Amino acid sequence: MGQVEIKRVFQGPLGTGFAALALSFVAANLIWPIWSLVVQNLYLGVIGPTAASLDPGLTRKLTGVVAEGAFFWMVINTWIWMTLVMGNYGKTFITDRQPWAGIWYTLVAWFMGVVAFLVLISLLGIWWKPFSLALMFMPESIEEIHLAIEGWETSNFYALSVIVAQIPLVSLLLKWPFAGKTDSPTDGYGVLAMGIAVTWIVWMAMIVPSWMKLSLGHHEVVSPPFGNWPAFIAFCQAYVIFAIMPVEGAELYPMRFFAKKQPWMGIAGFIIAVAAGFAMPPIVRAIIEPLELVKGPPIDVVVSSLELSVIVFMLAWHHLFDDYPSPKRVPNQAARVLSRIAIWFVGGTIYGVIWIKTYQLIPYGANDLGIGVSPLGILAGQFALLMTLLFLNTFFDKWPLVRKVSTGN
Repeated sequence: MGQVEIKRVFQGPLGTGFAALALSFVAANLIWPIWSLVVQNLYLGVIGPTAASLDPGLTRKLTGVVAEGAFFWMVINTWIWMTLVMGNYGKTFITDRQPWAGIWYTLVAWFMGVVAFLVLISLLGIWWKPFSLALMFMPESIEEIHLAIEGWETSNFYALSVIVAQIPLVSLLLKWPFAGKTDSPTDGYGVLAMGIAVTWIVWMAMIVPSWMKLSLGHHEVVSPPFGNWPAFIAFCQAYVIFAIMPVEGAELYPMRFFAKKQPWMGIAGFIIAVAAGFAMPPIVRAIIEPLELVKGPPIDVVVSSLELSVIVFMLAWHHLFDDYPSPKRVPNQAARVLSRIAIWFVGGTIYGVIWIKTYQLIPYGANDLGIGVSPLGILAGQFALLMTLLFLNTFFDKWPLVRKVSTGN
């Protein structure tokens, strides 16, 4: 039977991590402009020259949200479903050799994202005009373009519902009640089904009211959570930090302080995350508001950006740096976990300030390169780097920095 040897360009986790992060940054700067321009041109080919000529400025906004939506559905949602929920089931169906396994699984992810969008959104589009696929893909008037933009923006942030509602089923509940009751991938299917139901409720309850101006006569039917979208996003980012912390290097803390078994441990973790969502944004706002780090975006958007930077740094440290320091290097669990938490918040804050100061220069931030690349902006732009490094680790196994080489019999 053949032996497999792991060959690394850099021997230590820090060297590999920094190299992988640099590779992800370069790749994200190449991938997003290509993705944006390809999706925009495909969409313009679908809606036709007549619709595109109705209002060029409005059409550019529409193609931008379509490019963003394709990224959210085909990359962010599918990574959560396929990696976190399904444990990368089927990645080596064709081959376990990289980069071919990663390419195969990326194509599967894109396909699943398209199918999920068509099924979930078209179902709602039977009764909700902005979600009608005919209107979203073939608007025929300026009024319909406005409705299409509203439909795309609202459906794009289904991804936020997936993050808020489905990730905790894995990170806090650890796939309870399905884990241990059945073999993989059946347990994943159970979590996925439950997650879709919970996500749909969260999306309709919190995302739809944030984007759609619904009224009956002169009476407003809905009001956005927390009063406005930036404040809601600030809550969500702080919530996510503590919702993913237990499985991203904190070794199930802090929820393990309060319970050792499910579902009580997950419930404790959820309460901690919600409390952090309320408590953290005002604290961060009070610290950074006098500093005036950037002009233009509302202060809650800046708060959200800094919180998201901590999330990006936390996930990068887990996936690229292998949760340094390891138990072998720091045997004491308390010291080990506390050192990682310090790394996340200090490193994430430094990265966050750098991002705020430079995102307008970065192609996956707000630099259109003079060729019409859709700007992701101060918040969504960070997901371009985040998803690149997540795909690099989970789909491509850090190839080419880490390679599996057959040594024969």
